[in-house]
Amino acid sequence: MSALRQPDGRAGPTLERIVTRTFTPPQIPCDPDDRSNLLERMSALYGDFTDVSWLTDGPMVSYHDMVRTVVAELGPELVGVDLAITVDASPDCRHQSFPGPVLSHVLTGDPIMLGVSEQGVAGPFTALRIAHRYLRSGAATRALILIMEQSTLPPDDAAVRPVQDVAVALLLGAEGTIGLGVPTVMVTRTGAAAAMETDVDLLVAGTGLADLPAGVPVRWAEPGHPCAGVWLALADLLDSPPDGGHVLVADRDPVLPYRCAVTVTLPAQRPETPWQPAGVVAPPALRHRPQKVRELVR
Repeated sequence: MSALRQPDGRAGPTLERIVTRTFTPPQIPCDPDDRSNLLERMSALYGDFTDVSWLTDGPMVSYHDMVRTVVAELGPELVGVDLAITVDASPDCRHQSFPGPVLSHVLTGDPIMLGVSEQGVAGPFTALRIAHRYLRSGAATRALILIMEQSTLPPDDAAVRPVQDVAVALLLGAEGTIGLGVPTVMVTRTGAAAAMETDVDLLVAGTGLADLPAGVPVRWAEPGHPCAGVWLALADLLDSPPDGGHVLVADRDPVLPYRCAVTVTLPAQRPETPWQPAGVVAPPALRHRPQKVRELVR
Protein backbone atom coordinates (compact mmCIF):
# COMPACT_ATOMS: atom_id res chain seq x y z
CA MET A 1 0.00 0.00 0.00
CA SER A 2 1.32 3.44 -0.84
CA ALA A 3 1.65 6.02 1.89
CA LEU A 4 -0.76 8.96 1.99
CA ARG A 5 0.98 12.30 1.55
CA GLN A 6 0.68 15.58 3.39
CA PRO A 7 0.51 18.88 1.45
CA ASP A 8 4.29 19.28 1.79
CA GLY A 9 4.84 15.85 0.21
CA ARG A 10 5.83 14.02 3.40
CA ALA A 11 4.11 10.82 4.40
CA GLY A 12 1.42 11.52 6.98
CA PRO A 13 0.06 9.34 9.78
CA THR A 14 -2.45 6.72 8.67
CA LEU A 15 -4.56 4.14 10.43
CA GLU A 16 -3.13 0.79 9.40
CA ARG A 17 -5.48 -1.37 11.44
CA ILE A 18 -8.00 -1.24 14.28
CA VAL A 19 -8.62 -4.37 16.35
CA THR A 20 -11.21 -4.85 19.11
CA ARG A 21 -11.35 -7.57 21.75
CA THR A 22 -13.97 -8.43 24.37
CA PHE A 23 -12.68 -10.39 27.35
CA THR A 24 -14.18 -13.02 29.62
CA PRO A 25 -12.95 -13.62 33.17
CA PRO A 26 -9.58 -15.37 33.62
CA GLN A 27 -9.70 -19.13 33.97
CA ILE A 28 -7.47 -18.92 37.07
CA PRO A 29 -9.36 -17.33 40.01
CA CYS A 30 -8.18 -13.97 41.24
CA ASP A 31 -5.87 -13.90 44.26
CA PRO A 32 -7.93 -12.79 47.30
CA ASP A 33 -5.14 -10.35 48.15
CA ASP A 34 -5.81 -8.53 44.87
CA ARG A 35 -9.44 -8.03 45.83
CA SER A 36 -8.65 -6.84 49.34
CA ASN A 37 -5.95 -4.47 48.07
CA LEU A 38 -8.33 -2.97 45.52
CA LEU A 39 -11.06 -2.58 48.15
CA GLU A 40 -8.61 -0.81 50.47
CA ARG A 41 -7.56 1.63 47.77
CA MET A 42 -11.09 2.32 46.59
CA SER A 43 -12.34 2.82 50.16
CA ALA A 44 -9.65 5.44 50.65
CA LEU A 45 -11.02 7.32 47.61
CA TYR A 46 -14.77 6.77 47.96
CA GLY A 47 -15.28 5.90 51.63
CA ASP A 48 -16.42 2.59 53.07
CA PHE A 49 -18.71 0.45 50.89
CA THR A 50 -21.84 -1.11 52.32
CA ASP A 51 -22.15 -3.33 49.24
CA VAL A 52 -19.01 -4.91 47.76
CA SER A 53 -20.76 -7.14 45.24
CA TRP A 54 -19.18 -5.07 42.45
CA LEU A 55 -15.87 -6.52 43.63
CA THR A 56 -16.77 -10.02 44.79
CA ASP A 57 -18.86 -10.68 41.67
CA GLY A 58 -16.66 -8.69 39.28
CA PRO A 59 -14.67 -10.48 36.56
CA MET A 60 -11.37 -8.83 37.66
CA VAL A 61 -9.91 -8.77 34.15
CA SER A 62 -6.77 -6.67 34.55
CA TYR A 63 -4.98 -4.43 32.09
CA HIS A 64 -2.11 -6.92 32.24
CA ASP A 65 -4.47 -9.60 30.90
CA MET A 66 -5.55 -7.30 28.09
CA VAL A 67 -2.02 -6.23 27.12
CA ARG A 68 -0.67 -9.75 26.91
CA THR A 69 -3.67 -11.08 24.99
CA VAL A 70 -3.71 -8.28 22.40
CA VAL A 71 0.05 -8.44 21.81
CA ALA A 72 -0.07 -12.23 21.45
CA GLU A 73 -2.85 -11.98 18.87
CA LEU A 74 -1.30 -9.17 16.82
CA GLY A 75 2.13 -10.82 16.90
CA PRO A 76 4.16 -10.00 13.74
CA GLU A 77 1.95 -7.01 12.97
CA LEU A 78 3.69 -5.16 15.81
CA VAL A 79 7.14 -5.40 14.24
CA GLY A 80 8.53 -1.90 13.82
CA VAL A 81 6.34 -0.29 16.48
CA ASP A 82 8.59 2.28 18.14
CA LEU A 83 5.91 4.24 20.02
CA ALA A 84 3.37 2.58 22.33
CA ILE A 85 0.67 4.40 24.31
CA THR A 86 -1.74 2.83 26.79
CA VAL A 87 -5.07 4.50 27.51
CA ASP A 88 -7.36 3.66 30.42
CA ALA A 89 -10.28 5.41 32.05
CA SER A 90 -9.85 4.00 35.57
CA PRO A 91 -7.24 2.41 37.85
CA ASP A 92 -6.40 -1.27 37.28
CA CYS A 93 -8.59 -3.62 39.32
CA ARG A 94 -5.52 -5.70 40.24
CA HIS A 95 -2.94 -2.94 40.34
CA GLN A 96 0.05 -5.23 39.85
CA SER A 97 1.72 -2.27 38.15
CA PHE A 98 0.94 0.16 35.37
CA PRO A 99 0.16 -1.54 32.03
CA GLY A 100 2.82 0.44 30.17
CA PRO A 101 5.85 -1.46 31.52
CA VAL A 102 4.14 -4.76 30.67
CA LEU A 103 3.48 -3.58 27.12
CA SER A 104 7.03 -2.29 26.75
CA HIS A 105 8.39 -5.63 27.95
CA VAL A 106 6.40 -7.79 25.53
CA LEU A 107 7.03 -5.59 22.48
CA THR A 108 10.19 -6.14 20.46
CA GLY A 109 12.83 -3.45 20.26
CA ASP A 110 12.93 -0.48 22.61
CA PRO A 111 9.74 1.54 21.92
CA ILE A 112 8.95 4.91 23.45
CA MET A 113 6.37 4.09 26.13
CA LEU A 114 3.69 6.52 27.31
CA GLY A 115 0.47 6.22 29.28
CA VAL A 116 -2.71 8.30 29.35
CA SER A 117 -5.00 7.66 32.31
CA GLU A 118 -8.28 8.91 33.75
CA GLN A 119 -9.08 11.45 31.03
CA GLY A 120 -12.36 9.76 30.20
CA VAL A 121 -13.51 10.28 26.62
CA ALA A 122 -10.47 12.47 25.92
CA GLY A 123 -7.90 9.75 26.68
CA PRO A 124 -7.76 8.10 23.23
CA PHE A 125 -7.86 11.47 21.47
CA THR A 126 -4.95 12.70 23.60
CA ALA A 127 -3.01 9.56 22.71
CA LEU A 128 -3.78 10.14 19.02
CA ARG A 129 -2.53 13.72 19.26
CA ILE A 130 0.74 12.51 20.74
CA ALA A 131 1.15 9.74 18.17
CA HIS A 132 0.21 12.06 15.30
CA ARG A 133 2.94 14.52 16.28
CA TYR A 134 5.58 11.81 16.75
CA LEU A 135 4.80 10.20 13.39
CA ARG A 136 4.41 13.50 11.55
CA SER A 137 7.79 14.75 12.79
CA GLY A 138 9.62 11.51 12.08
CA ALA A 139 10.38 10.89 15.77
CA ALA A 140 8.56 7.55 15.40
CA THR A 141 7.62 5.40 12.41
CA ARG A 142 4.85 3.15 13.76
CA ALA A 143 2.65 3.53 16.82
CA LEU A 144 0.38 1.28 18.86
CA ILE A 145 -2.40 2.88 20.91
CA LEU A 146 -4.07 0.40 23.26
CA ILE A 147 -7.39 1.61 24.71
CA MET A 148 -8.65 -0.46 27.65
CA GLU A 149 -11.83 -0.57 29.74
CA GLN A 150 -12.53 -2.84 32.69
CA SER A 151 -15.86 -3.36 34.41
CA THR A 152 -14.73 -4.24 37.96
CA LEU A 153 -15.32 -0.79 39.43
CA PRO A 154 -17.34 0.58 42.34
CA PRO A 155 -20.66 2.28 41.57
CA ASP A 156 -20.30 5.93 40.60
CA ASP A 157 -23.38 7.93 39.66
CA ALA A 158 -21.31 10.71 38.10
CA ALA A 159 -19.41 8.56 35.61
CA VAL A 160 -20.26 6.06 32.90
CA ARG A 161 -19.62 2.53 34.10
CA PRO A 162 -18.09 0.15 31.51
CA VAL A 163 -20.51 -2.66 30.72
CA GLN A 164 -17.76 -5.05 29.58
CA ASP A 165 -14.04 -5.60 29.62
CA VAL A 166 -12.82 -4.47 26.20
CA ALA A 167 -9.65 -3.34 24.45
CA VAL A 168 -9.17 -1.48 21.18
CA ALA A 169 -5.79 -1.49 19.45
CA LEU A 170 -5.02 1.26 16.93
CA LEU A 171 -2.00 0.63 14.70
CA LEU A 172 -0.68 3.81 13.09
CA GLY A 173 2.02 4.27 10.50
CA ALA A 174 2.75 5.78 7.09
CA GLU A 175 1.76 2.83 4.90
CA GLY A 176 -1.96 2.56 5.58
CA THR A 177 -4.76 3.76 3.33
CA ILE A 178 -6.93 5.48 5.98
CA GLY A 179 -5.71 9.01 6.55
CA LEU A 180 -5.75 10.63 9.99
CA GLY A 181 -6.39 14.31 10.52
CA VAL A 182 -5.03 16.26 13.47
CA PRO A 183 -7.05 15.27 16.58
CA THR A 184 -8.55 18.04 18.70
CA VAL A 185 -9.24 18.04 22.43
CA MET A 186 -11.09 21.17 23.50
CA VAL A 187 -11.83 22.24 27.05
CA THR A 188 -15.30 23.73 26.91
CA ARG A 189 -18.47 23.87 28.94
CA THR A 190 -20.61 25.07 26.04
CA GLY A 191 -22.79 23.10 23.62
CA ALA A 192 -21.24 19.80 22.59
CA ALA A 193 -21.51 20.48 18.87
CA ALA A 194 -20.20 24.05 18.87
CA ALA A 195 -17.84 24.67 15.95
CA MET A 196 -18.06 21.01 14.94
CA GLU A 197 -16.80 20.29 11.45
CA THR A 198 -19.67 19.78 9.00
CA ASP A 199 -17.76 19.15 5.76
CA VAL A 200 -17.78 15.39 6.33
CA ASP A 201 -19.69 12.45 4.88
CA LEU A 202 -20.44 10.67 8.16
CA LEU A 203 -20.25 11.34 11.89
CA VAL A 204 -19.30 8.57 14.33
CA ALA A 205 -20.75 10.08 17.50
CA GLY A 206 -20.26 9.26 21.15
CA THR A 207 -23.29 9.24 23.41
CA GLY A 208 -22.15 12.48 25.08
CA LEU A 209 -22.70 14.58 21.96
CA ALA A 210 -25.75 16.77 21.48
CA ASP A 211 -26.87 19.42 18.99
CA LEU A 212 -25.39 17.50 16.07
CA PRO A 213 -24.75 19.34 12.79
CA ALA A 214 -27.72 19.19 10.46
CA GLY A 215 -27.52 17.13 7.31
CA VAL A 216 -24.66 14.85 8.39
CA PRO A 217 -25.50 11.13 8.71
CA VAL A 218 -24.68 9.69 12.14
CA ARG A 219 -23.52 6.34 13.39
CA TRP A 220 -23.86 6.26 17.18
CA ALA A 221 -21.49 4.54 19.57
CA GLU A 222 -23.03 2.11 22.01
CA PRO A 223 -23.59 3.43 25.55
CA GLY A 224 -21.67 1.97 28.44
CA HIS A 225 -18.17 2.62 27.09
CA PRO A 226 -16.70 5.76 28.69
CA CYS A 227 -13.37 5.48 26.88
CA ALA A 228 -13.66 3.07 23.95
CA GLY A 229 -17.17 3.78 22.64
CA VAL A 230 -16.48 5.67 19.41
CA TRP A 231 -13.49 3.45 18.61
CA LEU A 232 -15.62 0.33 18.86
CA ALA A 233 -18.11 2.02 16.55
CA LEU A 234 -15.34 3.01 14.11
CA ALA A 235 -14.06 -0.57 14.09
CA ASP A 236 -17.56 -1.82 13.28
CA LEU A 237 -17.79 0.71 10.45
CA LEU A 238 -14.46 -0.39 9.00
CA ASP A 239 -15.53 -4.04 9.00
CA SER A 240 -17.62 -3.10 5.96
CA PRO A 241 -16.28 0.35 5.08
CA PRO A 242 -18.07 2.79 2.81
CA ASP A 243 -16.38 3.56 -0.47
CA GLY A 244 -14.36 6.65 0.31
CA GLY A 245 -15.32 9.79 2.20
CA HIS A 246 -14.44 11.77 5.31
CA VAL A 247 -15.61 10.41 8.66
CA LEU A 248 -15.61 12.60 11.75
CA VAL A 249 -15.13 10.67 15.02
CA ALA A 250 -16.31 12.86 17.90
CA ASP A 251 -17.41 12.64 21.51
CA ARG A 252 -17.90 14.71 24.64
CA ASP A 253 -17.14 13.53 28.16
CA PRO A 254 -20.21 13.47 30.45
CA VAL A 255 -18.22 14.64 33.47
CA LEU A 256 -15.02 16.34 32.33
CA PRO A 257 -15.23 19.46 30.12
CA TYR A 258 -13.67 17.81 27.07
CA ARG A 259 -15.00 17.77 23.53
CA CYS A 260 -12.88 15.75 21.13
CA ALA A 261 -12.80 15.00 17.42
CA VAL A 262 -10.63 13.57 14.65
CA THR A 263 -11.31 13.12 10.94
CA VAL A 264 -10.39 9.90 9.14
CA THR A 265 -10.32 9.73 5.36
CA LEU A 266 -11.40 6.46 3.79
CA PRO A 267 -9.99 5.38 0.42
CA ALA A 268 -12.18 5.17 -2.67
CA GLN A 269 -12.29 1.48 -3.57
CA ARG A 270 -14.95 1.56 -6.27
CA PRO A 271 -14.89 4.94 -8.04
CA GLU A 272 -17.71 3.88 -10.35
CA THR A 273 -20.05 3.46 -7.36
CA PRO A 274 -19.89 6.61 -5.19
CA TRP A 275 -20.66 6.14 -1.52
CA GLN A 276 -24.24 7.05 -0.61
CA PRO A 277 -24.29 7.44 3.20
CA ALA A 278 -27.25 6.11 5.13
CA GLY A 279 -29.59 8.44 6.95
CA VAL A 280 -29.35 9.51 10.55
CA VAL A 281 -30.28 6.80 13.01
CA ALA A 282 -31.24 7.05 16.65
CA PRO A 283 -28.71 6.16 19.36
CA PRO A 284 -28.75 2.40 19.90
CA ALA A 285 -30.09 0.76 23.00
CA LEU A 286 -27.56 -0.74 25.37
CA ARG A 287 -26.42 -4.14 24.18
CA HIS A 288 -23.50 -6.42 24.85
CA ARG A 289 -20.85 -7.18 22.24
CA PRO A 290 -20.76 -11.00 22.02
CA GLN A 291 -18.56 -11.03 18.94
CA LYS A 292 -14.79 -11.44 19.03
CA VAL A 293 -14.80 -12.85 22.57
CA ARG A 294 -11.47 -14.23 23.74
CA GLU A 295 -10.96 -16.44 26.79
CA LEU A 296 -7.98 -15.36 28.84
CA VAL A 297 -5.38 -18.06 29.37
CA ARG A 298 -2.93 -17.30 32.13
